[in-house]
Amino acid sequence: MGLTGHYAGLIAFAIFTAFPLWWAASVGLSTNPENMYSFPRSFWPTEPGLLWFAKVFTDMPFLTYLKNSTIMAVMTVVGVVIVSVLAGYPLARLKFVGSKTIFVIIILTMMLPSEVAMIPNFITMKHLHLINEYLGATVINFSAAFGIFLMKQAFEMVPQDLIDAARVDGATEMQILWRIMVPVSAPSIAALGIFTLVNAWNDYLWPSIILTSREKLPLAVGVFNDLTGPFATSDSMVMAAIVMTVIPVLVFFAFTQRYFVSGMDGAVK
Repeated sequence: MGLTGHYAGLIAFAIFTAFPLWWAASVGLSTNPENMYSFPRSFWPTEPGLLWFAKVFTDMPFLTYLKNSTIMAVMTVVGVVIVSVLAGYPLARLKFVGSKTIFVIIILTMMLPSEVAMIPNFITMKHLHLINEYLGATVINFSAAFGIFLMKQAFEMVPQDLIDAARVDGATEMQILWRIMVPVSAPSIAALGIFTLVNAWNDYLWPSIILTSREKLPLAVGVFNDLTGPFATSDSMVMAAIVMTVIPVLVFFAFTQRYFVSGMDGAVK
C-alpha cells in the first residue's frame, strides 16, 4: 500500500501540475473556440487545427521575442554561474575573518522580495546608461544568493586532500578553482544553469521596466503586451502563444533533467 499510495500521489500531482498547460494546448488547437470555458468539453480540441499557432507567428514578432529571450537567458546563466563559482569557492574553502557573517547576509537576501530593489536598480542602470539594453535587463540577476549557496555546498563536498595535493604542487587558488573544483562540481553547476535559465526565461517584471523598445522585449513581456492590446479578444491565440512560450523550456528541461537532479542531490548531501 505504501508504494501504491506513493505512485498515486505522484500521478495526482502530475495531473494537477500539467492541467493548465493541457487546457491551454487544447484551446489553442481548437479552431472553433466556442467551448473553451465549458468543462470538461474544453479538455479536448474542437475542430483541431494549427490556425491560432500560425497566427502567433504572423500577427506578432514571435521569433524576435524568442531571440531576445534566448540572448538574455544565456547571458543570465553565464553571469550567474561565474559569480556563484567565484563567490562560492572562498566561502567554502578559504578561511578569512567574517566569512560566516558574509554568508549569512547573502542567505538573508533571499528573504527579501525582488521588488524592494527595483527603484535602486533602475537608478543604477540609468547612470550606467543600460536602459533598454540586454545587459541592463540581466545584470541584476548575476549575484544570485541561491547560486552562491549551491556552489558553496558543492565545493565543500570536494575532498580536502585533493586541494592540498594541488597546493603542494604549486597550484594557485584560481588554478585549483578552475582546474579541480569546477570540473568536479560540474553536476551542481549544470543544475544551477538549468534553474537559472528557467527563471530567466520566465522573468517578466524587470524586463518590462528596463526595456523600452518592442524589438528587445523577451517572450514573457512581448507576448503579454501584444495579446492584451489589439488581439485581446482572441483567447485562443493567447493560449497558443502561451504554449509556444513554454515549449522551449520543456524541451530543454527534458534533455537536461538528469543533470538537474544529480546536481541538486549533491547540494543536499
